[in-house]
Amino acid sequence: MNNKTHIQNNTALIFAGGNAPLPHLSQFLPQAQWNIAADSGLDHALALGVTPDVVVGDSDSVSKEALAFAHSLEIDFISASTDKDFTDTELALSHAVDLGAHRIIVVSAGGGRFDHAHGLLTALFHPEWAHIKIEAFIDTAHVFALHGPSSLEISGTQNSLVALHAMNGIAHGISTEGLRWQLRNESLAPWVSRGVSNELTGTSGDISLQSGALLVVQPEAFTQISQES
Repeated sequence: MNNKTHIQNNTALIFAGGNAPLPHLSQFLPQAQWNIAADSGLDHALALGVTPDVVVGDSDSVSKEALAFAHSLEIDFISASTDKDFTDTELALSHAVDLGAHRIIVVSAGGGRFDHAHGLLTALFHPEWAHIKIEAFIDTAHVFALHGPSSLEISGTQNSLVALHAMNGIAHGISTEGLRWQLRNESLAPWVSRGVSNELTGTSGDISLQSGALLVVQPEAFTQISQES
């Protein structure tokens, strides 16, 4: 997963605000074409060794030290009012889309305020962004936003957990390979928990979706690395 040998063109990293991401996540971050900080995500990006190209948001929770450092480097700021209808992370996602990103990775610690955590997940599934590969590193979890028709290959350790959750309505035509409980052209609704706590039978798996949107979560993707750090 770690790939720091070359810049991944059309890839944007977005560092979300809130709690500071775990330090071990730095080794999984690709060399992206664009590094974007959402508000106090500026502090988190710098802590992970990444200097953002731009800071998006109202800057109401960024540390004075990080702000001073960013201004000294003449990092661009896209300012927003504190009285707004969008979270800073959603504004950062929108900016990445405007830049032409084909892949977006949001880096977050998770936890913190539940409404912010839920808002982050739902923002990943904006219907107008369905053509973009969007994923997130949240605490120890690797999260993918899948829109049909499309497919996804995941990797991990044998018996590691995988969860599938329908988003934006019922997800249709779900088929899986390499999971303990297979789905064969089936549907999942947002209000059922059937997709929770599945497992990889080997070190990889495939998930395909005909229509709708599917949240794919590997909740312990970075757990072992976190414990070893």
